[in-house]
Amino acid sequence: MPPDAITVGTQTQRGSVNDNVYYSELGDIRYSSYIPDSYDGSEPYALFITLPGWEGLYFQGVGANMAEDFGPEAIQYNDKMIVLSPQLNDWGQTSADQTIALTEYFLEHYNIDPDRVYLHGMSGGGETGSLVMGTKPELYAAYLLTASKWDGDLEVLAAARTPVYLAIGEDDSYYGSGPLKSAYAELCGIYEEQGLTQDEMDQLVVLNVKPGSYFTERGFWDQHAGGQVFAYDEQIMGWLFRQGGGRTIPAELEYVPEGYTSPAEHQGTLEKLEYQTWESLSYDSHTQRLTKTAWVYLPYGYTEEQRYNVFYLSHGGWSNETTVMGTPDDPHAFKHIMDHAIEDGKIKPLIIVLPTYNNTSPSDSGNYSLALRLTDNFHNELVNDLLPAVESRYSTYAQSTDLEGLAASRDHRGFGGFSMGSMNTWRTFEHALDCFRYFAPSSGGPIGDGEYMADIVRNSEYGPDDFFIFAASGTEDFAYSGFKRGVMAMGETDVFTFVDNERDGNLSFREREGYAHDGTAANEYAYNALRFFWS
Repeated sequence: MPPDAITVGTQTQRGSVNDNVYYSELGDIRYSSYIPDSYDGSEPYALFITLPGWEGLYFQGVGANMAEDFGPEAIQYNDKMIVLSPQLNDWGQTSADQTIALTEYFLEHYNIDPDRVYLHGMSGGGETGSLVMGTKPELYAAYLLTASKWDGDLEVLAAARTPVYLAIGEDDSYYGSGPLKSAYAELCGIYEEQGLTQDEMDQLVVLNVKPGSYFTERGFWDQHAGGQVFAYDEQIMGWLFRQGGGRTIPAELEYVPEGYTSPAEHQGTLEKLEYQTWESLSYDSHTQRLTKTAWVYLPYGYTEEQRYNVFYLSHGGWSNETTVMGTPDDPHAFKHIMDHAIEDGKIKPLIIVLPTYNNTSPSDSGNYSLALRLTDNFHNELVNDLLPAVESRYSTYAQSTDLEGLAASRDHRGFGGFSMGSMNTWRTFEHALDCFRYFAPSSGGPIGDGEYMADIVRNSEYGPDDFFIFAASGTEDFAYSGFKRGVMAMGETDVFTFVDNERDGNLSFREREGYAHDGTAANEYAYNALRFFWS
């Protein structure tokens, strides 16, 4: 394509350049674009294309598409992603072909990861997107259709097996939900003829029909106009961006780079957070008030204008809330490691919370049997007191800190720990799966055999696609054999699947030859987990 194939626009709105034009062989394609300032072509970025409804088409005026929130909200899921919103002329096949042409242009002329190209369509744009899926679905990692109906060739889609998510109101005022239900049933029928199991079909097609209360609770009485709220639904949007290649866990753990245990040039901060809770062993009776302390790590450049993922990192035995990262006056090695990793772009800026399960005495964690009881009970304090204290004060993805708000933002929250902190992690998995997606236990536990761990999931409202466990230990660690045996037993159940990426399963185990039960190992395991989570 000649250098003048694109005219870069000059009008900006909501962080995007609105009036770009691509002079394609199929005609002029006008589109809005968001290209992160960090993009320099040196590494592949994801690509998200969102197709607006009738009110965002070109004849409505340049930038009319930016009234929809899917593009701006998508940026929150990946800061290394280019976002495009074409302003097409209709929702037919010509517009579908132009969408494909624009996608292919960016794949050819920008450094785009071909395994992370995502498509979305709203209302009329959803119809266009379905035609794209019926023409060239292999270009895309996944497709999200909202408040629309299906016009595309389902046989072509089924041949490519591109995952699709269909979201609509039960009584959508324009389409109704019937046409989309029929398309879902037809697609499932095609997959069944291909010999796919129900679990395999559930990986490829999701139908989410929302009741009227879903919209009225969010301020919409018209379910079609209320399709806008899907942009803020982290279950729906999160599903889309979990598809595709994503980061792969290396076969070998990455060593913490040389120099990372010394202070970085750009340093995050540690803040002391006090909160009210109850004595752990009698928590339910609420008879003894406690004031406890957690330390909170904020990345360099922290701002209230940005939302952050949150990782809760538990200490082990004979320790407290200052053990892992230290204090402002005495920062420890892991604090420096995080500063460097964020500075070098190895880990996305995040908030790390350092709590303690110590109860009425700072020496509680030094009593092994007591520590086991306290970690089993810690979930009460964690969910009811600590999470609200942290996530009402700092800029996270939780729009509210009640149980509903914490569950809605669980994709942006993780829990991990080493040794007794690992036991705390397994107990959090058992009791608070509704608030956390990511878990990083190392050299401690599990808390039961494989079937016990599988039953935790079976007895919850979540399934195998709704969490990921990054487990690690060292071959000279006294906990290694039991820990590895327990994790391997989990992989023998129908709930847990060993993988090196989040798309294909939910469990990984890595070991370091020669590592013992010490702080060096704990820091390296946590560093590797955070290199993978939210990457």
